[in-house]
Amino acid sequence: MRKLHQSAKYMVFVSLFSIVFFLCCKVSNSEVIYGSENDKHVLFISSYSENFLSVPDEITGIREVFTPLNIMLDVEYMDTKRFDTKENERLFYELLKYKINNLKPYDAIIVGDDNALQFAMDYQNELFKGLPIVFLGVNDYDRAKRAWDNAYITGIIEEMSLKDNIELGLKINKNAKKVAAIVDDTLTGKGDREQFYKNKDKFKQLTFEEINVSDYTFKELEDVLENIGEDTILIYLSMYTDKTGATLTIPEAVELIREHTHVPVLRAEVGGVGLGILGGKMVSYLESGRIAAKVVVQVFDGKPVKSINIISGSPNVYTFDYNLIKKYKIDKSVLPKDAVYINKKVSFFEEYKTLVINTLMVVSFLIIIVIILVIDNLKQRKIEKALQESNEELTQTFEELTASEEELRVQYDTIQEHAEEIETLNQKYSVAIESTDCAVWEYNLVTKEMNISRQFINDINGSLNEQENIHRVFEFLLDSDEKEKLRKEFHSYENGLKDEIHIKVAVMDQDDNRRWLLVRGKGFKDSNDNLNIIHGIILDITKMKEQEEYIEYLAKHDYLTNLPNRREFMNKLERELSHKKQGAILLLDIDNFKSINDTLGHIYGDKMLQEISRKLSGIMDDKLFISRFGGDEFLILISDEDNILQIQSYVYKIIHLFDEPLILYQKENFVKFSIGITCFPEDSDNITQLLMNVDTAMYSVKHGGKNNFMFFNAGMLDELKHRTDIEYILREAIKYNGFTLAYQPQINVQTGKIIGFEALLRLKDYKISPNKFINIAEETGLIKEIGRWVTKQAVRQIALWQEKGYEPKPIAINFSSKQIKDYGYIAFLQDTLNKYQVAPDYLEIEITESILMEQNANTIDFLNQLKKIGVRIALDDFGTGYSSLNYLTFIPVDKIKLDKTLCEKFLGLKNLRVMNSLIALVHSLDLVIIAEGIEEPEQFKRLKDGGCDYIQGYLFSKPLFEEEIEEIYNYNFLERIVL
Repeated sequence: MRKLHQSAKYMVFVSLFSIVFFLCCKVSNSEVIYGSENDKHVLFISSYSENFLSVPDEITGIREVFTPLNIMLDVEYMDTKRFDTKENERLFYELLKYKINNLKPYDAIIVGDDNALQFAMDYQNELFKGLPIVFLGVNDYDRAKRAWDNAYITGIIEEMSLKDNIELGLKINKNAKKVAAIVDDTLTGKGDREQFYKNKDKFKQLTFEEINVSDYTFKELEDVLENIGEDTILIYLSMYTDKTGATLTIPEAVELIREHTHVPVLRAEVGGVGLGILGGKMVSYLESGRIAAKVVVQVFDGKPVKSINIISGSPNVYTFDYNLIKKYKIDKSVLPKDAVYINKKVSFFEEYKTLVINTLMVVSFLIIIVIILVIDNLKQRKIEKALQESNEELTQTFEELTASEEELRVQYDTIQEHAEEIETLNQKYSVAIESTDCAVWEYNLVTKEMNISRQFINDINGSLNEQENIHRVFEFLLDSDEKEKLRKEFHSYENGLKDEIHIKVAVMDQDDNRRWLLVRGKGFKDSNDNLNIIHGIILDITKMKEQEEYIEYLAKHDYLTNLPNRREFMNKLERELSHKKQGAILLLDIDNFKSINDTLGHIYGDKMLQEISRKLSGIMDDKLFISRFGGDEFLILISDEDNILQIQSYVYKIIHLFDEPLILYQKENFVKFSIGITCFPEDSDNITQLLMNVDTAMYSVKHGGKNNFMFFNAGMLDELKHRTDIEYILREAIKYNGFTLAYQPQINVQTGKIIGFEALLRLKDYKISPNKFINIAEETGLIKEIGRWVTKQAVRQIALWQEKGYEPKPIAINFSSKQIKDYGYIAFLQDTLNKYQVAPDYLEIEITESILMEQNANTIDFLNQLKKIGVRIALDDFGTGYSSLNYLTFIPVDKIKLDKTLCEKFLGLKNLRVMNSLIALVHSLDLVIIAEGIEEPEQFKRLKDGGCDYIQGYLFSKPLFEEEIEEIYNYNFLERIVL
């Protein structure tokens, strides 16, 4: 019976083991662990950015292989989809070169896509000499072949499955007569086009066509896509850039295709499936990343790069949008059986088929086991009952023996427990000492002997013994000052003046290096209350001390330039003032530095600041203290100097320091400063006031044209206060409707009728000239809000006069160059015109030549948007600049306004032919011309004879307010003036 019971238990054990083994085989995937070195470091260079669809999959695939092997991966992005320029490539090269020169060397390089591979080939000797380079995602076969000719380069060609996708298209659309590929002229698009046409001979029944996005604007492309018929197999390959240089991301391109196509769209690359693209056989970038990483591991294992052939068959999978299969009624039987479906709802059984089957098998097996166990249990009970009676007799005897044994065991366990506690304490003590670089010491006050840990003695001075006289220890380790400091610390503790010994001392080790030590200790008194022995530790705090010194340095210096920072300058100035010294403060602001950051980037700007700081540091002496104030400003303190001429000599010395241009990255940079100067204690002995003074002087230089220097005077504060008062008035006017518009009529020279008005801004409650407050509005940025108010008020006035029954006439408003940066203005203008139901050609925007000179490209785009709305544009102050005639050839202007100074100069009898020729030139460009500032009848007659279209000036009317305009709205001014 016992053998039968054991057999049953054995069967149960085997059964359970089989179940566990079966489940493990089904659930887990065995994986071979590759033993790798911990110090391998690989760089992945992507042609694109982290937001490009293929890049995250590539990185994930690489990390899946590298992470278990402790191989570190860094990633750098070239971002060529947005910046495919030589300048971007050069800046990327400089940045990568800097990082490589200052980081741990890389062991291998992985490059993603064609631009990154070309970069690695171009700069291999400078950046990656001798390093294995593995590429992936490259679809230009010729470039990949040239790369493999290099003994250090191999990789994976991204070969799109175009043949398979065209065959798939024929299965879906059996009536197809042609196949069309969407491509562009980017580097990726050219590779796509080449692979597309390689399949032409394989499908002679089809006509191969391309839709080159770079031949159209994206708007024009919409019509092309709308006209694609059902006899066409359409494949989307690349669609990044149109003929204007505008770009689309893949999701934006998919949206455009989805909205304007009526046939299923196939895809051979990542992106778009599930968003409007049917799908197809596509490249798996995740698997490409894994393969590239495995090639690198082979190289690390010793396999030569040259012996690893290019992998031409990229890992591709079929992926489809199930919703589009239903939309286009595609027979699913023509699709590959192993295809992946997106947006397909699956049943519980389909999703968990394997789990359900395994569960049923396990449950069935367990039922059999339960039956066996029940039968075995019944047999076991009979056996147990027989054994129980005999066991009871043995139990009593065993319990008696156990009681004696337990007493002995308790005693043994107690001894063992104390031994283990002692050993644990010893181990903790050793770990604490070793991990904190501590040494233990003991000083006997009676014998004057000091015991120190041997390890500490070996590190500091091997000439000492573990037990030495304390005076010899001090003599060997400390100089006289530190020796006296430590002796006083011990003496104070021995005399009860301190609770413990706690002191930092500097020592010189046997290599003549200075080490900082923290000495701590306490004593124990004997039964007679005598202090005989002091115990303590010595902690090496050298690194901590160095960090404190470094932190102190950072607290006083600018991180970028290593010049003293603003805080250190303030401390220096405070000391000078507290000692009643004389001197001067210079504030240097680099002229036009913002444009350098905006055009060349902040890295370039930082490099320029470092070079400027280096030059300034070269002239620093006992009298000259130079610091970085912040941004592009430097504060310079001249000490012990009250001679103005001597202070000016320092200024000229600084200016002449930059006579020659700074050369950065083969580019010349001419550095100019606006310099403000204030003297102390003449101007003030208060730090805050001095900084305000020098800032005010510097801004006075800025307003005066820059590239100069100026000493502070009290008048500057008055001007600053005046400007501040006007700024406050403007802000209040914006809040509380403090503006109004005056309208100056514009008269038709032939009829004398008003053809329109110029709206002129006025403050309701202040007689401040617009020439004054407009400049301040521009400097403070308030001009954007004011400009919108003027626009809304002018449009509202046009609508109001229409409601009153007046014939609508255009109103012209002036537009500042600062308003170009009001990026929401176009939408605001369109909404305002719609709100008041005013036709856009009744609003005229006057611009000046200065706007065009400041920012040409942005301004032309802005003006074109205005023209697209239908608003008129006038070029104001014509003739005051240098290039007005040139501007007329390319700006979308409707009207020219002759400046008053031009009229005064060329309306004399001797100069009349110049004016007539100018009017004729403007008319030859199909533009109308208006002369402003006309005050004399003779000027009017000569302009009329010369063919001028319109007149504006005090000869007819000064600027008038709304009610006054209504009184003269329909006047004929020729009947009311004497010519």
